[in-house]
Amino acid sequence: MSKRKGQLHITLSLQSTGYHPGSWRHPNARAENLHDPSYFYRMAQTAERGKFDLLFLDHTSVGDRLGATGKEPGLLLEPFTLLGALASVTKHIGLGAAVSTSVIEPFAVARQLAALDHLSGGRTAWLASVSDHREPKRHGGLPELSRSERTERQQEFVEVAQRLWDSWEEGAVIVDREQGRYTDSDKVHLIHHAGKHFTVRGPLSIPRPPQGYPVRIGSSSVLGNRNGNVEDSDSAELILSSRPSVREAADFYAQLKQRNALRGRFPNGVKVLTVLTPIIGATEEDARNKAAELQKLIDPEAGIALLSDLFDTDLTEYPLDGPLPVIPFLKEAVITAGLEGLTLRQLSLRALELKGTKVFVGTSEQLADWMEEWYLAYGSDGFHLQPSLLPNGLDEFVEQVIPLLQRKGLFRTAYTGNTLRDHLGLKAPAAYGPISREG
Repeated sequence: MSKRKGQLHITLSLQSTGYHPGSWRHPNARAENLHDPSYFYRMAQTAERGKFDLLFLDHTSVGDRLGATGKEPGLLLEPFTLLGALASVTKHIGLGAAVSTSVIEPFAVARQLAALDHLSGGRTAWLASVSDHREPKRHGGLPELSRSERTERQQEFVEVAQRLWDSWEEGAVIVDREQGRYTDSDKVHLIHHAGKHFTVRGPLSIPRPPQGYPVRIGSSSVLGNRNGNVEDSDSAELILSSRPSVREAADFYAQLKQRNALRGRFPNGVKVLTVLTPIIGATEEDARNKAAELQKLIDPEAGIALLSDLFDTDLTEYPLDGPLPVIPFLKEAVITAGLEGLTLRQLSLRALELKGTKVFVGTSEQLADWMEEWYLAYGSDGFHLQPSLLPNGLDEFVEQVIPLLQRKGLFRTAYTGNTLRDHLGLKAPAAYGPISREG
């Protein structure tokens, strides 16, 4: 195989003060500012200064059991409201968030995403999530759905959203002052969708988004694949992949590209990004000390609750320092992450690695070299950054690692397009399919 050419993609996840459990307790964390929009404005502008492709607001990482402990803040602001604010203080970076398709209706989401895509000039992305475990309990009267029903609802939700975006043809807004016609009604259509989960007439109340459709994000991890909790990685356009080794990552990358080719999708029509949590130090020893400092901040109760959410099992019933309990997927996850021989208490400190997240501890030079090696080995098309500590981790990455990648010719020095699809090299989609010509 010839040496890989091109440049990698880098995206960013934000949740409260970082992805390391207990990060909000760190003296450099700004836990008091999580309701302050300027906290997020600053990080969005820092990521844009670093020429990142996308900023993703993550409100799905604090699960039901962990949330119940009250020991992790998560993302406290409603993400799509915050995205609208971030669109006003940025010019280039993509903006995305997750939608829980199990509890929300597609018309409202399609309208909201279309509005954000117009407001941002075509920079919006979304992850159609099958689960937000706490949401159904907050919406009285909604029935609990099985895993298969949630997946069916998710797929139908995406179909309805796309058909709503297609309900306006290009050129439907004509603004003919002389004839008194703002829109060409022949180019605005009903969709008449009647499915198992939704009945939607349409059309949408806003023209088709600048990108055609906002970019679809999916997620796939070793743990998710084994417990069935995969966020539609086969049909999304941007896949966030958690794989602990470059060999396993390259295997997944090749298989995904092959499946897309067999389904008639252009191989470059999907981008795969490795989820990465870096801990950077001036020296290796400094980085290890930073990692050890973060480990000390993990509350044992919160760590066990996080593991319980990961494996959908109440682990508080088991001895923390005894043999590992026999529960689905735990043994496989431990072996895959190379964490054999650890107790539950010890594993509660290594939850990120159990999920397949690459936790890199080292210098900025070592990290840039590792990213280059992973990219050239076709482990992924780039990296999805989940900083261990915010805002410091983002600042360090932009100031120290991005210049090294740019010198290697592996990352852009300037934005060359206008939309998120331009940044990612993704084509705008054609219309979804036949729609009613009534109305």
